[in-house]
Amino acid sequence: MNQSIAVKRAAIAAALMAASAAQAVSNTTAPADWRLVPGQTFNGVAGALDGVVRLAYTTSAGDALSCSGSLLAGGRFVVTAAHCADDFKSMKVYVGWAGGSASEVRDVTAANAYVNPQWSGNVDSGADIAIIKLDRAVTSVQGYHLSTTDDVGKNYLIAGYGRTGRGDSASEPNGKDVLWGHYGYNTWDVDSDTFNRKSGEAIPDWGYDPNYYAPGATYMSDYDDGSAAHNTLGRIAGATGDGWASGTGVGAGEALAAAGDSGAGEFVWNGKEWLLSGIHSWDMQGGFACPAYGLAGCDASDTNSASFGDVSGATATFSHLAWIRSVTAVPEPASYGMLLAGLALMGGVARRRNKNGK
Repeated sequence: MNQSIAVKRAAIAAALMAASAAQAVSNTTAPADWRLVPGQTFNGVAGALDGVVRLAYTTSAGDALSCSGSLLAGGRFVVTAAHCADDFKSMKVYVGWAGGSASEVRDVTAANAYVNPQWSGNVDSGADIAIIKLDRAVTSVQGYHLSTTDDVGKNYLIAGYGRTGRGDSASEPNGKDVLWGHYGYNTWDVDSDTFNRKSGEAIPDWGYDPNYYAPGATYMSDYDDGSAAHNTLGRIAGATGDGWASGTGVGAGEALAAAGDSGAGEFVWNGKEWLLSGIHSWDMQGGFACPAYGLAGCDASDTNSASFGDVSGATATFSHLAWIRSVTAVPEPASYGMLLAGLALMGGVARRRNKNGK
């Protein structure tokens, strides 16, 4: 591989990994304008985002961290990012977190964390997804059904917890509004496999490997402010043969799960309900991506990882439906006991029948 291209790709990979551990939701106006409040109505659905939960956990090294997640329909399982669940000792799940308190709290042990079996620490491979099982179901709010389709090109609603900021600021997101969750809108422009395949076709020695993206799909979004300059994925598309379409944004409500907001849910509207379609995985500054394509000026600020022109990625749920269903359909331990007892009883009846010749 050409050394300059290799260096650029290595820098991009490092940027993805470094960003995945932090949290923020960056919007176009003050964070207080985009707070999550229980019972809020979106597209006519009251409490549409009440199933978005805050995760607080302690790692094996003793670090106290937090992520976001989404409660599935049925109330017993939460979907989050794999890098939020692959190394913790204990976790608390806060439901209805607002103003620094929650309406309900659930506990999770490491034994009840199901990390995607293809997860290897590569956030862009499409395997950054995990399921955590609560100690008891949440019945006070409505959980989410999953999107079963490839949603590239669709607008989505994102919601999560963590530090916040503005896209036009030169400062990093901060924790001044951390007592609240936040929401915003964006559009999925392209998936990572297509992005890198087209890059490989346009740039010699890019080193595209389709096997890297085999575990699942990752949706990519950029943070637009309506200007052509900060339409990062649109500009890269133009530089690599227009292999995908990327517009200049969805208006004043556009946001980016900048610097991570790890595990945050990204939802699409199907006409009657919000479906969980993406799990926020990584962020990358536009200033890291664009130079590899001979582009400049994509990033509004190189000192703010959640500024206009920056890019994020989310693991697509449709590419993991079979695995999710295999985990969430596992019978409860009590059900296993009843099943075994029932089989034993049936075996005893069969033996008596054989003994009696009937």
